[in-house]
Amino acid sequence: MVSVKLFERRLARLDVFMLATTVAALPALVGSTETLGQLPGQPQLALACALAAGVVLGELYPIEVARRGRHSDEITVSTALALALALVAPIGWALIAQSIPLVVDDLRRGKHWSRPVFNVGQYALTFVAARAVFDVLSHAGGREAVSITPQDIPAVFAAGAVYFVVNQLLVGTAVALSTGIRLRDQLREDWLFQLGTSGLLVCLTPVILAVAQFSLVLAPVLLLPLLAVRSSARMALQRHHDALHDSLTGLPNRAYLRDDLERRLAAWSETGPQDRDGLAVLLLDVDHFKEINDTLGHLAGDHLIVEVASRLLEATSLQNGRALGSFGAGPAMVARLGGDEFAVLSVLSGTPSTWRDQIAALAETIRLTLGQAVVLADVRLAVEASLGVAIAPWHGATVDELLAKADVAMYAAKKQRSGWLIYESELDTHSPERLALLGELRDGIDAGQLVLAYQPQCDTQTRQVHSVEALVRWQHPSRGLLSPCHFIDIAESTGMITELTMDVLEQAVRQAGAWRDAGRPLAVAVNLSARLLTDLQLPEAVERILAAHNLPGELLTLEVTESTIMNDPSRAITICRSLRALGVRLAIDDYGTGYSSLSYLCQLDADELKIDKSFIQRLVDDGEVSGELGGHGEALIVRSTIELAHSLGMSVIAEGVENDHVWRELERLGCDHVQGYALTQPLLAPAFEAWLTQREPPPTPAEDLPRQRFREEMLPSC
Repeated sequence: MVSVKLFERRLARLDVFMLATTVAALPALVGSTETLGQLPGQPQLALACALAAGVVLGELYPIEVARRGRHSDEITVSTALALALALVAPIGWALIAQSIPLVVDDLRRGKHWSRPVFNVGQYALTFVAARAVFDVLSHAGGREAVSITPQDIPAVFAAGAVYFVVNQLLVGTAVALSTGIRLRDQLREDWLFQLGTSGLLVCLTPVILAVAQFSLVLAPVLLLPLLAVRSSARMALQRHHDALHDSLTGLPNRAYLRDDLERRLAAWSETGPQDRDGLAVLLLDVDHFKEINDTLGHLAGDHLIVEVASRLLEATSLQNGRALGSFGAGPAMVARLGGDEFAVLSVLSGTPSTWRDQIAALAETIRLTLGQAVVLADVRLAVEASLGVAIAPWHGATVDELLAKADVAMYAAKKQRSGWLIYESELDTHSPERLALLGELRDGIDAGQLVLAYQPQCDTQTRQVHSVEALVRWQHPSRGLLSPCHFIDIAESTGMITELTMDVLEQAVRQAGAWRDAGRPLAVAVNLSARLLTDLQLPEAVERILAAHNLPGELLTLEVTESTIMNDPSRAITICRSLRALGVRLAIDDYGTGYSSLSYLCQLDADELKIDKSFIQRLVDDGEVSGELGGHGEALIVRSTIELAHSLGMSVIAEGVENDHVWRELERLGCDHVQGYALTQPLLAPAFEAWLTQREPPPTPAEDLPRQRFREEMLPSC
C-alpha cells in the first residue's frame, strides 16, 4: 500500500504551492476588484456584456474531447471569450465571469475550499500577465477599456500566448504535485494536447474581437464555428469510445485493457516494494461456447455473451469494496477481449500472504454468479467458465507477461476442469524447462525410458482382479520417475503423442502376453489420444502389435474420452468399429465430464463405461456430510449412469474408489467394476506382480479356465 507519509508529503507540497499562488495573486485580485466599477464606453459596454455572458455559458457547457489512450478531457469556448473580455474591458469583469461558474462547479462537486480559491488566483495571474503584454505591445497604453484595431492583432496573439503559457504552468504544476508525476513529464504529456485544443481556441480571440467590434449583429455568426467544433469533438469522442469498447456488451475491449493495465503498472512501479499492492489479471473463457453457438445459433451465442458480461459486472461489484488500490487503480474492471474471452483486473491489498485468498474469493464469486442457469432459445443451460490468474509482481511486471501467463493458466484450468488456476511455471508449455523436456522426451522414447505402471480393475462383487489399466511414467535419467502431467501435454502439443502412445501400446500388449503365458490372463487397458482416434491407420497398427505378441484382441481395451469422440464423431466411429472387428474392447473414459451424444454412444457400441473419479469423490463428500453414502444428488447421478450403461449393453467401471465404504455403496448401486486406491496405487510390473501374488495366488494348470469361460466371467452380461 502506498505509504501514508508519502501521500501526506505530496499533499503538503500541493497545499504550499496553491497557497503561494493565491498569495501571489492577491495584488491582482485587489486591483481587479477596484476596476469592477469602471464601465466601458457605450460601444464597448454591449460587447463586454456579450463576452461575459459567453464566458459563463461556455463554462457551464464544456466540450468533451478525446485524448490519447482511453482518456478524455474537457475544453471550453470560454477560453477565447475570457481572453477577449480581459483585453477590451476591466480585468475584474473577466475574472468575475470566469470565476463564478468555476467556483459554483467546484462547490457542487464537493471539492475542498482551497481548490476554487486556487482556481480564482491562477486565473487572476493569467489575466494580468496577458493584459500586461497586450498593454505593452498595443496602442491601448494601459487603459481599462480599449477598442482593438488591426495594428493590435500581433499584440492580441502575444497576449494569447502568454495567457496559454502561464495557465499551463500553474495548472500543470498543481496536477504534477497532486499525482506525484514530475513537472517536466506532466507538461510534456499535456503540452501538445492543450496546444491543439485550448491553444487553438485562444487563436480565435482576434476573430471574435474583429467580428464583434465591427457589428454585434454578426456575433451569432461566431456560433457556427463553435458549434462545428462541438459537433466534431462529439463525433471524435464517439469514435474514440467505440475504438476502446466492445460493441456487443459495452465493456472495455482489449485496447482499453492494455492501456489501463499499463497505467496501473506504471503507477505501481513508482512505489516502493514495501508499499506495493498486488495486481491480478484474470482471463476467463466460457466453456463449450462453440458447441452452444453452433447448436443454438449465433443470436443465442450473443445473448449468452451479454449475460456473461452482466454477471461478471455483478460478481466484481461484490468485490469492489475491497479492491480499491493504493495507486488510484480503482475497483475491479471487466473487459471483453473478443469471442467468449473476458478479462478482470483487480487490485490485491494487504500483505502478499493474503493475495491467494483474495483471488480465491473473487474466483469463487465469479464462478457462483456465472453458474446460475440461463435460458437460451428455450433451452436451459448452466454457464461454466475457466479462469486463469496472473499476479504482478509474482508473474511479471509488463502487460504482455501478465496476459500471456494468465492465458496459460486459463487453458490449464480448462484442460484440468478445475474452474480456475493461478499461474505456475509447470503449466507453461513454453517455459525453458518445458522446452528442454520436449527435446529430451523424443530421446527418452528412443532410449526406452518410458515405463508402465499398472492399476488393477476389480469385480465389485467377487473382488477378483480381472484387468489392469496401463499408465505411462518416464524414468528420466536426472529427474527421476515423472508422472504424465510433466510430459503428456508436451507430447500432445507437438504431435509426439502418436509415437508415445504406440510405445505404450507395445509395452502393454507385451506385458499382457507375458501374464497370459504365465497362467494369469489379465486384460490390459490403454488410453488413446484425440490425435490417434482420427488416424485411419490405427486399426492396422493395433493388429500388427497384437499379432507380434500373439495376444487375442479381447485382452486389450482401448479407452477413449467423450471429447475425443466428439472432435470428429464420424471418423472416430469408423476407427472404433475397425478396432472392434479385431476383438479389441472399447471403453469410454471420464464419462460425465464432457458433452456426450447418446446417438454417438449407441453407434460406438462400446463395451465399458468409466465413471469419472470426480463424481465418485463427490459421492464420498455426500456420504461424509449426510452420514449416509449416496444420500444426495451424486448417488442419483451415479445410479442413472449405471442404468444407462447397462441399457446400452455396457459394463461400468468406477474410477477413484478410495475406501471400502464407497466400494459397498457402488456395489449397492449396481456398478460392475472398481478401480482406485482402495485396491492399490499404480505399480510398476514387478511390484504389481508381487502385490497380485500376495492377494491372489496364481492358479494351478488344472484350474486354468478355457478362454471362452474366462471371457464370460470377465465380461458379465448387462
